[in-house]
Amino acid sequence: MSIPMFLASLPQAAAPATDASTTTPASPTAPAAPESPFGGMLIPLVLCMVVFYFFMIGPERKQRKKREQMLANLQKGAKVMTSGGMYGTVVQIQDQVVTLQIADGVRVRYALSAIQSVVEEEGAAADKDTVKS
Repeated sequence: MSIPMFLASLPQAAAPATDASTTTPASPTAPAAPESPFGGMLIPLVLCMVVFYFFMIGPERKQRKKREQMLANLQKGAKVMTSGGMYGTVVQIQDQVVTLQIADGVRVRYALSAIQSVVEEEGAAADKDTVKS
């Protein structure tokens, strides 16, 4: 016996009897609103964007602001390290060019953006350690 014949042999449920006087006329229904392309993904998407901002963009912006502050406060005589790892003392700052003295009588010019950090002197660092102890 095939499946269509099996289904045909099953008893059919009787439709409930309706009285014509008790039925209400069909009310017009509003067309369904079109589904958004994101569906139920809008809230998780916004949540991901917020988390991304707090873990990626916010800290990067804070570091960039700190670096810009350091470069703005850079003065003659400061000991610095360049992005290439060269240590030197600032001799002159002119526009976006910094002249560093890396040894007695040896001066090199770097772009201001090449300054990685200001290095504290060893004596100053040792003084801070003794004060903390």
